[in-house]
Amino acid sequence: MTKSLQPFTDRRAARGLDRASRSPYNSNMRRIVWVVGGLAVALAAAYSGYWYTVAGKIRDRMAPWVASRQAEGVTIKWDSVAIGGFPLAIRLRFANFDAAAAKPLPYVMSAADISFWSRPWDLRQWHFSAPDGARVEFLLASAGFDAKALDGTVTVPLQPGGTADIEAQGVDGRGAAQGIGLDSVHVAVQQPPTPPKTDHDPALLVNFDIKGARLRAAPAPFGTTIQDISATATIDGTMAPAPLPQMLDAWRRAGGAIELESAHLAWDKLDIDANGTLALDDDLQPLAALTATVRGQNEIVDAAVGSGAMPEGDAGLARAVLAMISQQGDDGRKQIRLPISAQNRRLYLGPAAIARIPTIDWR
Repeated sequence: MTKSLQPFTDRRAARGLDRASRSPYNSNMRRIVWVVGGLAVALAAAYSGYWYTVAGKIRDRMAPWVASRQAEGVTIKWDSVAIGGFPLAIRLRFANFDAAAAKPLPYVMSAADISFWSRPWDLRQWHFSAPDGARVEFLLASAGFDAKALDGTVTVPLQPGGTADIEAQGVDGRGAAQGIGLDSVHVAVQQPPTPPKTDHDPALLVNFDIKGARLRAAPAPFGTTIQDISATATIDGTMAPAPLPQMLDAWRRAGGAIELESAHLAWDKLDIDANGTLALDDDLQPLAALTATVRGQNEIVDAAVGSGAMPEGDAGLARAVLAMISQQGDDGRKQIRLPISAQNRRLYLGPAAIARIPTIDWR
């Protein structure tokens, strides 16, 4: 009788598996897995400890930090705050948050619900969001805006070299801006790396872009919505905290001005690109000396006639002169390049007064 070889084969296979499990290669792999797993657990525990330590320090230092900002002219307060965001962020959610600064440009910002968050390893750069809207007031509450949504980034604190980048949607004006609506606003602010030492040094770099600016009224033939207003500018000179008229007057007398590096206006058929200098006269009314490239210049003449700044009889001559000095631009449209100025409450296109500038009451 032939004996079955199966038990013998099974025993050989079992011994082979046992030898394989005891091989140096498999033993080393198990040790590596255990070491890597242990390191992962240790790193996770260390990072968790780091996160909770950072969160705790932020919670403990918030009151002293707010007090030190107050010494710099910045007031911050809130009703309550919750800290979260583990593991990849430190998130602070504030209820009834208010912030105000006296310099470099006075403002007040308030939001019923706003969150700030940052990476635990980079606590200088903070993102923020107020999904339910916020209120911002400028120039000691003489003008303000209510936004349906507000978000952006800011370096904390906003010291020399710091930046703030803000996006707002669905904006309605208040105070001096009452009746003005904006579809969207993007504002970027940066302080120069070194503080201004004289009144001619830059104190603030500003870039803004406004889409869909809705006006209370507009001179014919323009509609009441300006499609785009954007500018890049430098504010020279310092503004010491004071009631607004006194602050602006001191800034003006010390030589303060706004250097407009570039500006763009798109309003129906009118399209303007400009650069130059803006300032205030002795009565705190606008002064401007700009160089502009204008497309759609006939609309300006129509608006000047409609507002009463130019007699109807002069309009034909004005159009003829503008046609003679115009050139064809890269886009195929006729354009002119000429100075735009503002003084004595008049706006001038070249030598021609085209509009009266309403008096600004800063009180």
